[in-house]
Amino acid sequence: MRILPAKEMECRQRELRILILLALIVWIKFFVVDYMVADVLNWPSFGSMKAHPVRHTLRAIAVAIPSLAAILSVIIPVSIVPAKYRSRALLMIDILFSVLVLTDVLFIRYYSDIFIFHDILLLPQTGLIAKSIWSLLKLRDVLIFADIPLIMWMLKRERIALCFEKISRKRISVSLFILFLAVSVQVFAGWRLREERPNIMSAMYDRLSVCAWVSTASFHWGDVISLTVKAFEPDNVPQRKIDELRGWFDKRIKTNKTPPARGKNLIMIQCEALQQFVVGLRINGTEVTPNLNRFAENSLYFPNAWDQTAGGLSSDSEFMANTGFFPSASGAAYTRFANNSYNSLAKALKKRGYDAFVIQGTYSAFWNCHRMHPKLYFDRQYSRNTFPDGEVIGLGLSDRTIFTEALNIFKKANGPFYGFIVTLSGHHPYNFEGLDDGSFPLPEEMKKTLLGDYITAMNYFDRELGRFLDGLRSSGLDKKSLIVLYGDHPAVPIAYKEEMEKLIGKKIEETIEWKETRRVPLIFRIPGEKTMKGTIYTDTGQMDIFPTTAGLLGVKVETCFGKDLSLDNGPDPVIFRNGSYIINGVFVEPAVKRATRIGTHELIDASEYDEITKEVDLRLSYNDIILEKNLISDILYR
Repeated sequence: MRILPAKEMECRQRELRILILLALIVWIKFFVVDYMVADVLNWPSFGSMKAHPVRHTLRAIAVAIPSLAAILSVIIPVSIVPAKYRSRALLMIDILFSVLVLTDVLFIRYYSDIFIFHDILLLPQTGLIAKSIWSLLKLRDVLIFADIPLIMWMLKRERIALCFEKISRKRISVSLFILFLAVSVQVFAGWRLREERPNIMSAMYDRLSVCAWVSTASFHWGDVISLTVKAFEPDNVPQRKIDELRGWFDKRIKTNKTPPARGKNLIMIQCEALQQFVVGLRINGTEVTPNLNRFAENSLYFPNAWDQTAGGLSSDSEFMANTGFFPSASGAAYTRFANNSYNSLAKALKKRGYDAFVIQGTYSAFWNCHRMHPKLYFDRQYSRNTFPDGEVIGLGLSDRTIFTEALNIFKKANGPFYGFIVTLSGHHPYNFEGLDDGSFPLPEEMKKTLLGDYITAMNYFDRELGRFLDGLRSSGLDKKSLIVLYGDHPAVPIAYKEEMEKLIGKKIEETIEWKETRRVPLIFRIPGEKTMKGTIYTDTGQMDIFPTTAGLLGVKVETCFGKDLSLDNGPDPVIFRNGSYIINGVFVEPAVKRATRIGTHELIDASEYDEITKEVDLRLSYNDIILEKNLISDILYR
């Protein structure tokens, strides 16, 4: 039975109301995300305005039109879906948008970054860190899904499925026109950004800055398009490009002609969530890390080592320390590029007769390690699978078990070895109840807080590190081994910034102030070397672990984006995955055209660093094409 014209008009109006309501509700959700993006970036727009909430709100409003356009780009096509499916399609869109917004919110709280669809590959890892994820949720997050019952009720009440049994040409034409306008708005926003940062749109590595220019919703559209384009790109790379890459590495790589640790064992310790601020920290007069403090005093110690990880966190640290390459621009190298060939540290040492193995607290398959470690030329992997009866704390084997087993393995080694230790007890959620040696005496106000639990975890790690170092000394291994120790990534998410402020006794307002709290220690203990000791305040990062370790051991490095800290390299930027960098004590953020002197927070003319920014973008693009196209073997082939 055909609906009467009056009824048809009423029906059309009902549907229009629901479409508009849904678009506005979803836009409000993404507006919150855009506000959070502006907050993390501390976007410097709108002059000298000091009221941050107002400034961030204005930034979110500035991208409101492209945000709405992106939302309409999804909702409008539903209007030409057959009527009997239209209600379910609208409801599904609302649910999917809500899930996406919540995911963005959690990513910002934990990573200070935005979700991308390559991160779906990380879903198999979420089971073990579920408690960490749950800790980021807040009661108000329920509001993200509060509209879904309303939309369900309206769809049923308005009986949309009974309207428009036939899709007219006019309906299709109007829908396509609106869709064209929505897409055009997003294209224009992307064009403006491309004019400012030519490489940023193709690489998509500075996610937050892209969001700040085009909106979070539009960013996700761009992410989908980027994935689609890359899926159809040819795998072959022109020989001239390979020659270009090879030439760049040849000019950059330096060799340490007097390696002080040649022929020594290598013991590399990646310390879970160890941040620089806990080194030397006293709470109520008690040292949090007394053993680590003494170790640093008698070693080559870099307190200004910056965290350079991205979406892969711990696995990114492993990747940088063992390959000298930046993390993946999207997703994690350990999950995306486990089939690649690598010129790793273990590979170079095995050519010198070394045995190379990993000792980790998680199960072997965690973060795809069971596939990636052989690709990095480790002979064996000791894990929770190997020691099923070991003591468990939190996500896996306790640091006591890891260090005890590592020492036993080292003592049995017949020749030079590379032992890569990955600790785990510092990972949230922290569970140290029942430890036989007690816990750190926290003040009352820090008990049962995330930061207080973190301090307890670091104190526990320190005690076990002390026992391990004593074991190395008593066995004589300390005189035969280069020991490298570093923090893998920060532990305290930005959502807990207020707790950090209370601990350090000052407000954290600027972007660089937050980054300063997220430095990680980097320490090299060179056996028998008295001249190479002391604290060096040069800005460095995790990318420099690979070339410095190789240089100290006398191993030639042929492909590496870091620098050997034992050599005079001159000014060289410490590059972050989002394209920002530090050089000569200045933190440069090209996306927001801001340069800030570290320490004084003095603003400097960012245009002075335009040429360095080009070099930074070049290195990141080189890194990405090598990983995407698996070019290591091609570059090394002569």
